[in-house]
Amino acid sequence: MKKLFWLSTLGLAIAATSLPVVAQTPETQTPETQTPVTPIPETQTPGTQIPPTTPITQDSFGAPRIKHTSTSRTTNYISLYTGSQPLAYVTILPPENIGIGNNITVTDQSGQSINANVTREGEKVRISFAQPVAPGSTLEIALTDLAFGYPYPSKSTFNYELAGGHIGFNREIPYGLAQFQIY
Repeated sequence: MKKLFWLSTLGLAIAATSLPVVAQTPETQTPETQTPVTPIPETQTPGTQIPPTTPITQDSFGAPRIKHTSTSRTTNYISLYTGSQPLAYVTILPPENIGIGNNITVTDQSGQSINANVTREGEKVRISFAQPVAPGSTLEIALTDLAFGYPYPSKSTFNYELAGGHIGFNREIPYGLAQFQIY
């Protein structure tokens, strides 16, 4: 009986800690957000072939995410995939000892500048777009005018928390941590 109790407690603990944060989704799903289904025959007789599947690109799944980060001496770059819903704003929370200046530029995958308004909510920086960014876009966010607090880091890794406000969702979608290494 003790073993059953401990195993059920362990199972509940694992289940509780591994549940992802789930945003409220809209009532109806558009065809772009559904995964294509390829019918697989119930039985296969010798000599028959299974129909070929269509390759699916990684971006067609629709999950917003941080694609990559890079850094230069004075600028941190974040490449962000917007997902399958239009993006209204992005929030960035820098680490404790880094301050982000007002000089933030946002470009799309073609290199064109995107009109955005930068506001501050305490330590958090909010980048609101004049027009919602189209689904399936990749944004390049350049954070310049960085201010490092005392003590100045010599060799460190810094994590910025990113989240986005998508049209059709009732809350922010967390994208995760954008990680930068300073040498």
